[in-house]
Amino acid sequence: MAPEDLEQLTQQIRDQLEESIIEKVTRQLMLSFSQMQSQFHLQMQSQGLALPPEPEVGPLAACVSTKESCVDPSRNASDTSDLDKCRLYIEENPPPLVALERVYEGSTTVHNIPLLHDQVKVGVEEVRDADAPIPVPTEEVKLVGQTLNTFLA
Repeated sequence: MAPEDLEQLTQQIRDQLEESIIEKVTRQLMLSFSQMQSQFHLQMQSQGLALPPEPEVGPLAACVSTKESCVDPSRNASDTSDLDKCRLYIEENPPPLVALERVYEGSTTVHNIPLLHDQVKVGVEEVRDADAPIPVPTEEVKLVGQTLNTFLA
C-alpha cells in the first residue's frame, strides 16, 4: 500500500473513531444530566420548595436510528394515547419547514436514551426537505431525508 493511501486510511479511521467516541460521550452525558436533574427535582420537592416553570421552547437533540431498533412510528399510532402533529423547522432566516412529525407525549426514552425535561419523542411522517440537516446529527443519520418512519427527540 502506498504511503499516501495508508495515511488517508489512517485519517478516515481516526475520524470515524472520533465521531463514535463523541456520540457515545454525548449520550452518556445526556443520561447523567437527566438523572441529576431528576434527583434535584425530587430533593426540591421533598423540602417543599417550588420549582420555576419549565420553558416552553428549547434546543432539541436528535436521537435517531436506522438499525431497525424501533417500530415504525406510523404503525403504532393506535397504541399511543396523546398524539399531536407538529412541524420541524431548522434554524435559518426565515426558518424553512423540513418535516411533519407526530408527537408521542408519554414516552420517556428514544432508542434507550432518556429524554430531557424539554424534549419529546416524535416520529417523522413526512419529509419536506430531504437535504436539510437535522439539529444534532449522528453517525447513522445526518439529513432529514434519512429520518422518515423513525423517531427523534
